[in-house]
Amino acid sequence: MDMDKDKKTQTDLCVPRNYILCFLSECSASKDCARFFAGRNTGERKLATVVLPAAVADGKCEWFHRLRKINGAWGFDKLFDGAKLKDAPSLRKSIKEYLGGNGTYYLYQHGKKLLKPEQQEWIIALFRQYGYADGLEFDGYREVYDW
Repeated sequence: MDMDKDKKTQTDLCVPRNYILCFLSECSASKDCARFFAGRNTGERKLATVVLPAAVADGKCEWFHRLRKINGAWGFDKLFDGAKLKDAPSLRKSIKEYLGGNGTYYLYQHGKKLLKPEQQEWIIALFRQYGYADGLEFDGYREVYDW
């Protein structure tokens, strides 16, 4: 992925405030590393937690995180539109447990957090276990960097 081509402001990139940054351009993995990419696109940030050179041993960094864009999803209303009333409570309970509780479920429902592809697959598989196959989509999707 060409990092210079994708260089944008921190606001555009939505780098989480607590995301660990890297500035080690000599690292062999820097061209594919989300932490290095984020470090080069810090915007107006003045303070951050960073990866230090000692983290790289034998050419490998223990903090390496592959840079990738994902199609993040949010909202469950469309999924539940096709669900039977008797199935909805147990489906919702399972999703809440998977996501970590009511508060987290709310954040994903309202687009404050986006579901990663792996989470989307798990939720779609859950609906399939209940016999639903058609129209399994979330309320919205947005392409974002996977931090």
